[in-house]
Amino acid sequence: MMTVATRLFNGTVFAFDGTAVGKLVGLAYKVGGQWIDVTEPEDLNKLYELSTQSDLEIKLKFKGCHLLVEGTKGTAAITFSNGYTRSCPGTWQVGNFEFTGDWEAPWNSTAEARPTVPDAE
Repeated sequence: MMTVATRLFNGTVFAFDGTAVGKLVGLAYKVGGQWIDVTEPEDLNKLYELSTQSDLEIKLKFKGCHLLVEGTKGTAAITFSNGYTRSCPGTWQVGNFEFTGDWEAPWNSTAEARPTVPDAE
């Protein structure tokens, strides 16, 4: 039987280069690709196949400020509240981010990361 706690987002952690980077309150990990039309003239319906190259993207929301620095490269991993871990393939780079705050309200921040090439050694 699954308990309520394992179905909730609370407790999910995003780690960049092995370090949790802030109090995570929202996460979107997108794996997508281009659909390729493979329809043949004799087909009754249009048919598609997903391209072999996926577009990967992570969008993060934090309560308070985060430790990520724009342009930084490293590994990325998500540990979900139920203990499941998703290692994101390859090297990732931190892209756009934002810090926002209002009078007598907590700071909030967002960040984005996408795959990139590793630095030459």
